[in-house]
Amino acid sequence: MKIALIVLAAGLSQRFRQQAGGHKLLADLEGKAVLQRTLEQAAASGLDLFVVTRPDALAIQSLCSRATVVLCDSGGLGESITAGVNASRDYDGWLIALGDMPFVTPESYRAVSTALAHAPIVRPFIEGKPGHPVGFQNHYFPVLSTLQGDAGRQAIVKSQAVPLELHDRGCLCDIDFPSDLQLIKEFS
Repeated sequence: MKIALIVLAAGLSQRFRQQAGGHKLLADLEGKAVLQRTLEQAAASGLDLFVVTRPDALAIQSLCSRATVVLCDSGGLGESITAGVNASRDYDGWLIALGDMPFVTPESYRAVSTALAHAPIVRPFIEGKPGHPVGFQNHYFPVLSTLQGDAGRQAIVKSQAVPLELHDRGCLCDIDFPSDLQLIKEFS
């Protein structure tokens, strides 16, 4: 199966900005931007990489040299997913990943991708907790290519996803607040 790895990076980072003044994806995480670390891990998976970001986010776009950039004035995760899926419509499936999750390992991306050969939706679980990325077979193109807002895919994932047990705690850790940058100490 040919799977596209879509990294969502079109959010406004409002909670992080309120506390730190800058965008979380550009925040320094021991010498590299959060998104740069995410993209390095994603690229190391060997999957075709797409990054959905805003047209005016030039600093974010500059980090995407190893990815196909998809521009989207996103009003939420739904629009971002739709833009990424539409840009890669010829693929057999998609991994939907978040740009603020720099600790997901390449092995986890590959494991979810491989599991899509046997299940239409795959979600990693780590010690019983749901994580990311979530994988979808192309059977879900009609739904994913028309999402809006933030909640569109959640009901489908909760009711139909096949759990994939992984041991990668990076699948649970995202950067929402400046204090979350301290998580690197747990993963170093």
